[in-house]
Amino acid sequence: MNSDGPKLASRSRWVAPLTTLALVALAGAARGIGIGVESLWLDEATSLILARMSVPDLVRWTALDIHPPLYYMLLHFWRYLGESEAAIRSLSALAGVLNVLVIAALGRTLFGRRTGWVAGLLLALAPLHVWYSQEARMYAWIALLVTTSLWLAIEAWLEPTRWALWVGYVLATTAALYTHYYAVFGILLANLFFLYLLIRRRLTKRLFWSWAVAQGAVFALFLPWLPTFLLPITVGGGGWVALGVGKPSVAVLAQTAVLYMVGMGRALYPALIRRAAYALFVGLFLVGLWPRKGAAQPEDEPMPRLFSEREAIGFCLAYLVAPLGIAWVSSQLFKPMYSARYMLPFLMPFLLLTARGVGRIPWRVGRIATLIALVGVLVVGIAAQTQMMDKPDWRGWAQQIVVRAEPGDVVVFVPGWHAKPFDYYARGAVELYSDVPVPVDQFGQQALDAVAAAIQGHPRVWLIWETGHYTDRDGQVYRYLAQHCRQIEEHDLSLVGRVILFDNSASKGQP
Repeated sequence: MNSDGPKLASRSRWVAPLTTLALVALAGAARGIGIGVESLWLDEATSLILARMSVPDLVRWTALDIHPPLYYMLLHFWRYLGESEAAIRSLSALAGVLNVLVIAALGRTLFGRRTGWVAGLLLALAPLHVWYSQEARMYAWIALLVTTSLWLAIEAWLEPTRWALWVGYVLATTAALYTHYYAVFGILLANLFFLYLLIRRRLTKRLFWSWAVAQGAVFALFLPWLPTFLLPITVGGGGWVALGVGKPSVAVLAQTAVLYMVGMGRALYPALIRRAAYALFVGLFLVGLWPRKGAAQPEDEPMPRLFSEREAIGFCLAYLVAPLGIAWVSSQLFKPMYSARYMLPFLMPFLLLTARGVGRIPWRVGRIATLIALVGVLVVGIAAQTQMMDKPDWRGWAQQIVVRAEPGDVVVFVPGWHAKPFDYYARGAVELYSDVPVPVDQFGQQALDAVAAAIQGHPRVWLIWETGHYTDRDGQVYRYLAQHCRQIEEHDLSLVGRVILFDNSASKGQP
């Protein structure tokens, strides 16, 4: 009698929970390091301002915005844990950690347990995903919800009698739509794949009608917000993409691929390691696209009967290519809508196919060595990102101006929205003016009249001006202040522009 059998069975029962704990710990550590070091930037301050509103006011405000309200509603309640930088960003970190578990589950369903765990490991350390898991915005949440929606859809197809899977799919998909409109790409992908299976397989009537009911439920739950969703499409919206990004070139697609591989810290990678990262990822991704000859199932567990390995690969490829391609083409034909941050959900299929490429290496030692190399380049990417100071130092400048401000000082912002992160740190200790009409060159004298009215009666004026920005590219507000006031000092505000102090106690008159 083999006495090792029970020991091996007992040991295998612990593998999954221990691996899960290890992935959670690793993902949490990667997202926790330096999470509160940099100041909040504009979009994060906007998130907090909305979260501080009552829920009805929040919903009314987001109905006029380009992003739906669910993330802000989550942050509304989450902020009661604290409003420090780390506290409000930790909501995104939570989504990032959960996403690691879901991609592992999706990888296991599509390709087997080994691929699932490797995909989870790669996402736990993916620099781009870590970056957005440390930002108080909705991008980590939409990545989680789209991944969850697709995973639950496939699980429900495989086990159509489990009603909990259908309920989970409907809730995750609806939540994704109420978090970011790019969730539409996930819904489109799921329905196209289901249509493919319907044509190629003899699906049961129960499965067909269950899927139809699920789609109807998602539509019904999103119906109250549907007119708001259609508004940016029909009359415009998301103007910052058009003005700040514009129509993306083909190079933008390549840049997105680079972000998927090495994250935001590309410039800080040692050249040799950066090239090694590109070679590893591209090579493994291509290997991951290649199906095994004559294989009906993955090596470590049976393949679900509903679709083949080739079809699972095709699903992942469509999951990656279709959203990026549609967003890119739409940006050429209609209006710019391609932004790298919106593409975070579609990092998942890239990592799934890369993880499958690792599993296709025939030698165990080779797989381990490759995985160690991948982990190494990802850790370098995370380290590079922690060295980047990518957000303006609103904390430092707000504190400095508050300390140096004299009674009656006013801070004028061009563009005005920079008052949001500034006031998070100033906390009302100095008067702010953020209503200069922009772009200044379009409003002309009206904008300068607004500046004149804003500084009237204030002995000193601080101008915070984003130089080179489309809102006042020619510096008309600065020139007006320099003409009518005496400039005292000037400083650089990294990643924004200039901070300039004027003496207005002896005004030279009005325009």
